[in-house]
Amino acid sequence: MSGIGVLMLGAGGGAGAAVTITMNAASIYAYNTPGGTATAIYQLTNAGAANQVVNGSTSLLYNWCVPSSQATNYECYATLTAGSLSGLSSALDTWLPLSSNQSWRTVSNSGVFDAIINVGIRRAGTSTIIASADIYLNADVS
Repeated sequence: MSGIGVLMLGAGGGAGAAVTITMNAASIYAYNTPGGTATAIYQLTNAGAANQVVNGSTSLLYNWCVPSSQATNYECYATLTAGSLSGLSSALDTWLPLSSNQSWRTVSNSGVFDAIINVGIRRAGTSTIIASADIYLNADVS
């Protein structure tokens, strides 16, 4: 599944106001020359942002939760579908609270390392995945 989910919530989480959850497929490429390190990171923040971090430089991909004040009411789940992750990545195959930032990374000091993860989001305390997307991470030192 990929795309957008809309929930009707009000102040404090009751019925009334719309919350939009969006997950978009992304390809994140990091490159460095021999002797350097390439790091590609996908990050979901507790402020509702989906970021890419390439060699330490962060940029917004999209807002996964609007309004952002509702982001801490959600959880994410990532599954590795190809390749491998490295460095300090968030856990795989378990629901993680988005009251904290979560990120997945691949790092290379030599050659090409890549991974594909599928990331899903649900409201905490529920079992329904609202939106999900595949994320491609590539770190290349050549």
